[in-house]
Amino acid sequence: MAKFYPSIENITRLKVKPTEGELHLIHYFNEHLDDTFEVFFNPFLDGDRPDFIILREGVAIYVIEVKDYNLDNYSVNSYNKWLVKTPRGSSQISSPQSQAFNYKRNLYQLHLPVLGLSWLENRYFFNLVHPYVYLHCTHKSQLDSFYFDAENELKLESNKLNSKYQTKQLPFAQYDREREVISRRTRNLSRDKSMVCSKDQLEAFIKKIKQTKSHVLFDERVYDDLKRRLMPSEHTKKQGKSIPLDDKQNKLAESSIGTEKIKGVAGCGKTTIIAQRAVNAYKRHQSLVLIVTFNITLKNLIKDRISDILGYRDEQNFAVTNYHQFFNSQLNESGQDISELIERYGLQTLYKTDVFQYLSLKRFETILVDEVQDFESEWVKILRDNFLSEQGEMVLFGDESQNIYERENERAAVIAQGFGRWKKLKRSYRTSLESPLNQVFKDYQSDYLIDKYTDSELLDTIPVQQGLTFEVLNYHPVYDDWENQSFELIQKTIRSHNFNPNDVVVLSSNIYLVRKVAEQFNRVEKTHCMFETYSELQELIYKYDQNMSVDILKQMSEDDLQSNINKHKELKTDIEKARRTKKNHFYANSGLIKLSTVHSYKGLESKTVFYLMDGKDTPEIVYTSITRSVENLIVLDVSKDCQFSDFFENSLNKKNNGGLF
Repeated sequence: MAKFYPSIENITRLKVKPTEGELHLIHYFNEHLDDTFEVFFNPFLDGDRPDFIILREGVAIYVIEVKDYNLDNYSVNSYNKWLVKTPRGSSQISSPQSQAFNYKRNLYQLHLPVLGLSWLENRYFFNLVHPYVYLHCTHKSQLDSFYFDAENELKLESNKLNSKYQTKQLPFAQYDREREVISRRTRNLSRDKSMVCSKDQLEAFIKKIKQTKSHVLFDERVYDDLKRRLMPSEHTKKQGKSIPLDDKQNKLAESSIGTEKIKGVAGCGKTTIIAQRAVNAYKRHQSLVLIVTFNITLKNLIKDRISDILGYRDEQNFAVTNYHQFFNSQLNESGQDISELIERYGLQTLYKTDVFQYLSLKRFETILVDEVQDFESEWVKILRDNFLSEQGEMVLFGDESQNIYERENERAAVIAQGFGRWKKLKRSYRTSLESPLNQVFKDYQSDYLIDKYTDSELLDTIPVQQGLTFEVLNYHPVYDDWENQSFELIQKTIRSHNFNPNDVVVLSSNIYLVRKVAEQFNRVEKTHCMFETYSELQELIYKYDQNMSVDILKQMSEDDLQSNINKHKELKTDIEKARRTKKNHFYANSGLIKLSTVHSYKGLESKTVFYLMDGKDTPEIVYTSITRSVENLIVLDVSKDCQFSDFFENSLNKKNNGGLF
């Protein structure tokens, strides 16, 4: 018998009972699969909830979407789009196959570091996961009938096109283009039809997955990573850490019904409060807690904080996701066709449009929102109105000084409307109270931010006597030959002070700058990059331009490189996917020097920060960059006309006591 997680006995006790089709599959798998198959029913993966994931170590991963559809109420057209029949006609929905494909894609891009990062290097990794659809109320003859009209229409289109070409009504180039389009539509339709298993095809389906051969890339790392994330939470005996909070932080970490908003300076402990409040919320109501961020990279930091408190990793009771991923997962869960919605509303407008208001979706007893200053007001309303329980708890956390996406300041009050008065935190725990860094941060706020954000909080500081601290605080203008100068200064500073690589991050708002420095580093040591390196960029470009070598890419100016990328719409999409994958699978304690954009590193911290300051950086970007530092801050100024140069030359070099340069 197959191994079930949770056990079949526990599945029957779930509050939300399995559907008729799901229950039929559970018993069928139990009777026909041996113990080399591990069946995970309705696992929760940060917003995604596939019906089944079947794991067979060393062989394959199967994702199965189950529908109890009566196909008489649906149709599929020759463009492979599903339509549901309504009294007023028909409307487009997401096909079950596209839902299964989305779960597969998200396993790579969002949920599994080993799969996602390996796929960037070896495309065969994408073949480890097999998506399927089970239609419980359907037989093979009904399925054939369902697809008949669409298949026939494509045959007619193909015959018509061939006739036009044979009678010389079309030139070959046009014929070839149109033939490829029809061929692609035919392949997609055939692929999706072959993914479906009807009730009378279950025996053949089981035989098929039993005969799947071992996959050379499905090693122990992939298996362990996936199983750990899929396993239901087990309350082990491992003792969690008691995280020290002051009285005010402890008060804000208490979980209670209602709405609140909390703001604080960089390093005030917002992430720790969020983690502790999430744990307290789960203890209070024993149901799933939703934590929504803006920055993708914060997800794993919050998960780590929760794990520290609990003493074990809990992937099933704490959903940590960013807003756009959560929105997409709920579109997929509710069967809405995202391509049709984008066409109707536009990509940017879609995420501000409440497309859930008439749907019955899972609601949460607790929703915690981090980085609310980066949210649009509509996003908060969508979360509250559609996903918060009637007697739920929703808390917003933010800091206007880190408004690096330049949301309109006037809208801040609207974003947090209905959540009461701001509860404020002014003490930063990122640096020690007596650190001169605190004074640098406070002086910077006073000079560049306090007038712009009149309600923002200045950090608490105490006077520090010169010469009593050992932080490295430096400012270096690197106008000429900035690339080599920056790299040499970074290397020299690391060696001189014996900095641990795990404690070092190199930041810039300009990905071109930080990629150049990353290339220098990669010649001498392994690093952890939050963006695509030149060699990875070349792999992505290769299918569009096979003459583009790594050396050519390195020699391009920033504008030329961007111009070449912009030539291919699909390439930009591929690069965005690669970056999302890296962000989703970022862990702060990799043991390596980290290189990142400021935007990707927001909310994180490091003992030592090297900041490549660009002349186009806004006051908010600069503030966010420097406040990532816990102890050491080295500003490398690559622009000759930066408005902040004088401030850092005076503030850092005069306060520096431990630097050698």
